[in-house]
Amino acid sequence: MKFFISLILMCFIAASSFAQVSERAKSMSLGANTAFSVTIDGADKKMTEKYWKKYLKEHGKVEHNKKAKEHYMEQVRIPAISGASLVNIFSKIEEGKDQSTLSLWIDNGSSFVSSDDTPKEAEGAEFFLRDFRIMLTKEVIMEELKDEEDKLKDLNKDLSKLEKKNKDLHKDIEKANEKIRKAEEGIENNLIEQDNKKAELEAQTEKVQEVTERLNSVGKEG
Repeated sequence: MKFFISLILMCFIAASSFAQVSERAKSMSLGANTAFSVTIDGADKKMTEKYWKKYLKEHGKVEHNKKAKEHYMEQVRIPAISGASLVNIFSKIEEGKDQSTLSLWIDNGSSFVSSDDTPKEAEGAEFFLRDFRIMLTKEVIMEELKDEEDKLKDLNKDLSKLEKKNKDLHKDIEKANEKIRKAEEGIENNLIEQDNKKAELEAQTEKVQEVTERLNSVGKEG
């Protein structure tokens, strides 16, 4: 039963993957011809172009038609699509909102590949684009992961700074408490010293009075 459910899920995923590749006539440098298109969420035109060139690199040199805003490769062998046969491929990338769409045209020499005329090659084209989409989606997620990890590092740095500040504040409190303790001891000592000084003052006052009395008594004797 579990195997049956897993098989259904696998079929569903595979069907979803194929559904992600659309097929319809689209305008390009050689007119309106059948194109296979795939949309990649999270990848802008620049990113898609970068990885598309990288994806095609093993099959030959990618040329650029600036006027038509297309990339193309002439007489290349892409086993996934055409086996041992040579084909010409054309591609265009369109920018969307937080996504980009890649369209691929394949000229096998006699016609443009389509599900109606060349079903085997069309199936290969879908596989080719599906694998590219999977690869690029992984790159998008990896970049997102890197961004989130960078944010996590920044938050850890912020937390470390706050923890250090907390320690510094506690040290300030300890220093302030020590200062208060010393001040309180100083107050107690000051009060004792005041009492001692008052006693000295009283004793000295008595001596002054005594000397004054002696002074006043001079000449008054007998």
